[in-house]
Amino acid sequence: MTTYIALLRGINVGGNKIIKMQDLKGMFQALQFEHVRTYIQSGNVVFESTEVSGHQLAAVIGEQIRETFGFDVSVIIRSLEELEAAIEGNPFQLTEADEFKRLYVSFLADEPTAEALEKLRPYEDGADKVRVTGKEMYTLYEVSVSQSPLFKVQLDKLLGTSITARNWNTVNKLAALGRSV
Repeated sequence: MTTYIALLRGINVGGNKIIKMQDLKGMFQALQFEHVRTYIQSGNVVFESTEVSGHQLAAVIGEQIRETFGFDVSVIIRSLEELEAAIEGNPFQLTEADEFKRLYVSFLADEPTAEALEKLRPYEDGADKVRVTGKEMYTLYEVSVSQSPLFKVQLDKLLGTSITARNWNTVNKLAALGRSV
């Protein structure tokens, strides 16, 4: 059994694509996943499966969400090992608690191409700092997400892949939840 984290994009935001976490958990259990746990309302599910392909898991879960709840949701999967590597791979040298509150990790469905990374280059070292490592994009906001010029940039289109972001606290809570079986 491998521990996985499913990161759903855009549910329970602004009254759109509403899924109660209890219903989401039940759907995962109906798919025969084990030790299913959810974390906050933004679509984070920690579970265990014998499946070894994150892409296959994402496809199965996405299809089941469509059938169960009636809408499409982008699903990005990371194994616990991959999530912990993303935490270890934080490229920013931060020491103050306030700095970590402004750090977000965007999880990408696929690794961006060299051309896509080139399109991102103008955004790397503005007031907000952006770094991509593999299938993770780290963003250190100067003030906050909502006050950032990046808030208006469609980074998924720029990178050519689906993405979903989580704040640093959530990323670490998900890792802790994954370790606590």
